[in-house]
Amino acid sequence: MRICVFQIKGLYGHWRKWFTTTSPLTYSFPPRTSIIGLIGAIVGVAREDIPSVFPCARTQIAICPTKPILKDRMPENWRQSPVSFRKGKLDKSSVEKFAEGFQSNLEIIRNPSYRIVFGYHGEGSFAMEDFIQRLKHKRWTFQPYLGIMGFLADIQFESVDEAIEQRENQVELHSVLPLSKEMEPLVDISESNVYTREERIPIEVLPARQFLYLNVAYIESYGKPLIIKARSKPISFYHLKYLQQNVIFLESCAR
Repeated sequence: MRICVFQIKGLYGHWRKWFTTTSPLTYSFPPRTSIIGLIGAIVGVAREDIPSVFPCARTQIAICPTKPILKDRMPENWRQSPVSFRKGKLDKSSVEKFAEGFQSNLEIIRNPSYRIVFGYHGEGSFAMEDFIQRLKHKRWTFQPYLGIMGFLADIQFESVDEAIEQRENQVELHSVLPLSKEMEPLVDISESNVYTREERIPIEVLPARQFLYLNVAYIESYGKPLIIKARSKPISFYHLKYLQQNVIFLESCAR
């Protein structure tokens, strides 16, 4: 399988956990939905067309941390909605609310750095060759961000590689480990050093901005490989021929 490898970096990153509100928490890595949005920004796919251009059935995406994941808090100042008028007169209560304001803490990742392994197959409006050329020449249609506007993404093309499917009872995995409810009891990661467990990660966008969620995923907190062992049947993964790394695509748990 032919795949494209590139890196995304920046000063800060934030991919909000959907169940947090006034003090938003961030996932430890960009969800698949953020990656397809970033790719769409590069090639110029309209936001409303991203679900149809990049469905799970056509893509293979693996996310590999290349640096330790450092989370911190960034204070944010907020104000209530603007002043309002009632029957042509200024609403004094809205002025008081506007003057009050409040502060919340935004959880961020400092100096985020990830290697993205991306494959695309099937007929569609996306052209892989055009995408590769845009990466090489840093030519974006829209500015890519690391989660939210203002956290600019530095994107660097690495290579075009070959992903070869393999099965082993023990794997040194360089990417995020996605697991469905059925797969989770079959894998042992106890020999890995330090890892973070993330739950309910959005994996596919449906019409009307609805989402499908990944059950659980593990990521090595220091940017090192995860050591995973099979408890029963061998683990299916992909070996990158030239990069000499092993990855599991997020879409493997969505089919």
